[in-house]
Amino acid sequence: MAAPTEPPAVEAEHPDAPEIRRQVEYYFSDENLPTDLHMLQCCGGRKNLPVSISRICGFKKMRGFKPKSIVHAAIRKSAFLVVSEDGKQVSRKVPLRGPCALDPDYYKDDKIAYAPRARVPAVQPVPLLPQKARELPPGMTKNMMKPTGFEDAYIESPITPAEAKDEEAMYDPDKHFVERIEIAIQRFKQKRKMHEAYSNIFNKWMRFGGIESAPRMFGGLSQKDMAGMDAEEIARARAVHQVPWDREDTKHWVVDFTGVGEAFLSSFFPAHYGFNPQQIKTACQVLRSFYNYLIYHSVCPEHRADLDKARKLCDSAETELSKVYTAGLALPGAFNTAASTIFGGSKAGTYTGNMEWAVKLREEGVDLAEVGVMDEEARITFRTALAIMGTDEQQALLDTRAVKIMKDESFGLEVVTITPSSQLTREMFARQNGFTAPKLHLQPLGMLICRSFHVDDFNEYDLPKDKYPNGRLPETGDGKQYEFWVEDHALEACFVGMKLDARILTLEGGITILDDVREAMCSFYKWLPNELWMNRHPKEVVIRNKDVDEDEAKEDSDGGEEKFADDESVYGE
Repeated sequence: MAAPTEPPAVEAEHPDAPEIRRQVEYYFSDENLPTDLHMLQCCGGRKNLPVSISRICGFKKMRGFKPKSIVHAAIRKSAFLVVSEDGKQVSRKVPLRGPCALDPDYYKDDKIAYAPRARVPAVQPVPLLPQKARELPPGMTKNMMKPTGFEDAYIESPITPAEAKDEEAMYDPDKHFVERIEIAIQRFKQKRKMHEAYSNIFNKWMRFGGIESAPRMFGGLSQKDMAGMDAEEIARARAVHQVPWDREDTKHWVVDFTGVGEAFLSSFFPAHYGFNPQQIKTACQVLRSFYNYLIYHSVCPEHRADLDKARKLCDSAETELSKVYTAGLALPGAFNTAASTIFGGSKAGTYTGNMEWAVKLREEGVDLAEVGVMDEEARITFRTALAIMGTDEQQALLDTRAVKIMKDESFGLEVVTITPSSQLTREMFARQNGFTAPKLHLQPLGMLICRSFHVDDFNEYDLPKDKYPNGRLPETGDGKQYEFWVEDHALEACFVGMKLDARILTLEGGITILDDVREAMCSFYKWLPNELWMNRHPKEVVIRNKDVDEDEAKEDSDGGEEKFADDESVYGE
């Protein structure tokens, strides 16, 4: 015979459980709830909305019961209350009946008396209190939502006379700029909450500007260590950013807040961080906040004009960087793509719709988007645009013989004028679309007038000095104007001053084609060799005699033209 099964052991209840139940049941009782305005705002009175147990644990008489798990366990055994399935909220089993303090006429009834010192009549209408924690953006914590000092409307609080005296000594104009900027960097960081998003960009920017950063050699300072220090000594002891003294050499380094800001935001930042709108806003706000700090605290009054200009740059960058990304996707547009396909440009032979491998994939059920433009569609697009936008001579030239490419050039362009399509042009394109619809829809064309300019970037930085003494390739004739036909939707993304690294085809008859746009850049685009120095500290290559075989050295000494330097390699920054 089977042995009798023993009943399961009953888990012992916490000694404070009865008291916890009594206290929570009192909060929801008919005696307390009708006049307890705070509880009514939580549960909605007769609506009997669930109340957060975490909020109840914050009440004065409940703070001594820890951990919260014993509160949850005690309330679950109440015959008067019910706990939600997730265990985070509690409500009455039977909703409240009768009048309560949420009613507008509750205290107007002569039958109900109240003590003015204990209960104050509610101001109607009474708002309900949220019982769920506020949802935070992805990747954010409650602490990260607190003010950081990088907000648009952030204003530093006025400093006391003692602090003003300390700063006057720290930022004395008689001190070298290197000393003042080192202290300012550390003091700026102390007054801001440098979350990872801000810290990453700030450190990269400092490094880009020639400022070294390294962890402190010794640990943090205790209150005892700082007791005998003044503000400047504390800032120096906590500093992790240092300006090497070789930055004083004006032959290699100059103080240029605007130039460094332009190069960082237009060249370095897009290449390393992309064009995410939030990242752009963060980067511009980091730079703007530091410029504001230097101005507000008079760190370097000799550079005030430069700082004002750099601060305005941040406003321009915040607008232009987003537009540059959109323009890069929209250009060169359908018309220029069609012309490039017809005349053997960069888009020629890129159509995949009739490729054998693409046809097989579609037959297998693969949803494959088409790339490039079909030749027939490209010819219709080009001829229609030429008939509407071109001159009589250009149309006659296209009808009589094959048009040839006169020039194939690649250089920089700067947008000078943007002219949307006219009303007449839109009407003519709409009429043509009546014939080609639904297979082909052509968009009206406007004018994009650009001038050529030289893009000075790192691709030309290491050219041989004997052939290129200026360190650059021969420049294109700057200032020469080009006129392109571009769709209106692409023109909307462009702005005057925007720069393009492009390939241009010039056809017979003076028709210019924007064949390819390799990169769209801000109006203030600049590249600095700081980027090379920042990444890998480039060296000037100098060949020494001891690095050459004896036979080669003897041959050179006997009449060879090549000479070698005896000194050590020199760093070029």
